[in-house]
Amino acid sequence: MRRPVVASAILAALLSLPLALAAPVSATPPTDPQRATAALQYLLAAQRTDGSIDGSLGETADLAIGTAAAGYDPATLHGCTGGTGALEYLAAASDGAAADAAKTGKAVLAVVAAGGDPSSFGGRNLLARLAALYQAGGAYGDASTFSQSFAILALVASGQGVPALAIDDLKALQGPADGSWSYGTSAPAAGDGDTNSTAIALMALDAAGDHSVDPTGLAYLHSAQLGDGGFPYQNSSAWGPPASDPDSDSIVLQALVAAGEDPEAAAWSKGSSTVLTHLRAGQGADGGYAYPGMSENAFTTSQVPAALMRVQYAAVVHPTAGRALPTDACPSPSPTPTPTATPTPTGTPTGTPTATPTATPSPSPSPSPSPSPSPTPTIQPTARPTIRPTIRPTAKPTPVPTAEPTPLPAVRVETASPTQGSVPLVAIAAAETPTFEVAAATAAAAPPLRADDANSGGLPAPVLYALAALVAFVAVAGGGWVLATRAGRR
Repeated sequence: MRRPVVASAILAALLSLPLALAAPVSATPPTDPQRATAALQYLLAAQRTDGSIDGSLGETADLAIGTAAAGYDPATLHGCTGGTGALEYLAAASDGAAADAAKTGKAVLAVVAAGGDPSSFGGRNLLARLAALYQAGGAYGDASTFSQSFAILALVASGQGVPALAIDDLKALQGPADGSWSYGTSAPAAGDGDTNSTAIALMALDAAGDHSVDPTGLAYLHSAQLGDGGFPYQNSSAWGPPASDPDSDSIVLQALVAAGEDPEAAAWSKGSSTVLTHLRAGQGADGGYAYPGMSENAFTTSQVPAALMRVQYAAVVHPTAGRALPTDACPSPSPTPTPTATPTPTGTPTGTPTATPTATPSPSPSPSPSPSPSPTPTIQPTARPTIRPTIRPTAKPTPVPTAEPTPLPAVRVETASPTQGSVPLVAIAAAETPTFEVAAATAAAAPPLRADDANSGGLPAPVLYALAALVAFVAVAGGGWVLATRAGRR
């Protein structure tokens, strides 16, 4: 009596079995090291033939530092075309930055990260140059926050002693009102500091072993964190609503690590959002990052890899010698168009036939053939490279308040010292006036950053199969039940 029911159940189970096999496997999110590699591949594709990123010592140094932090050899950074190396560019560019303590210090950090000797770098003694910029009162160079911080970081990274006066000078630049630092050469008033200057100052002091101002500096960073978990340049409405940006995320993340903080701890979380979740969410499919309201660019991307690797400036890294970045993001070479052969003109036509008629003229004489003109050569158009142009600014533009305010950009070391009393952002962009160029970049072959449903336009195939299996099960099981009950009535 029960055989039809049992058979129905077995048949329905067999129909449902392929459903599990057909179920899509959710894409595994990339790890932070994979994200860092994808960002580095994006930068490699943006590297110029002179070895630089945007012609900037600071951005190129960040490329070298991030490469070493991810375990790759900075000596292999020759771009997609095998041009001048990044380290060779830094050696040449350091000559023009000999009077700049911030740039010289950052060049030292890149050399040390690459396993080089900053006292003998391409025939240059970067440490001697840095020492020459030290002033009796403890300041380096122009005595700004970034000059002081990068000088101290360079000394720590290269194993040199840090003058106590230099540490005191940097601590004196902290604003007493809210614990922040600004880009300038004096302690800021409340609200005038910024996350980038505060983060680099904390990083330098922590690297030198002085954690005395960590509580006040970290308290300021706490107050600046936004609801999305990220950090803006300033959490102020003076330039419009603040917005988190990858640059600020990166340098604050590095500072938290340097201070021994866990950036994913509850203390640094806004609900389920942290600086890391915000940084991860901002990465493009090709590995690049964009400043709010702009397209992806190398300037915004250059500091991200080291941050994703949780490596602060002056940290000890151990790249693998000779290990080069994957070149999947490099544009494929455009095929050389095959020129169409130009036809050779025919020879000189024969002479004009004689007009004397033959003895027996033809009823319909054929006209004399005209010489065939040479065919017009076919012009083969030049093949266009199949690369997507990307607008890349070499620096973040100075935001100017308009009817639609734009977010304030993050500070980078490539900038010049601000003029006393001027708006900080004018000085921030002084050394790197925004210039734009079309740069070839293709999508990096990094792990997928987002899993998209290929069948999002309709019901996925597994769902349709499940419905069909359910209908089959009801039909077969129901039929078996009817047979069983009828048999029981007999």
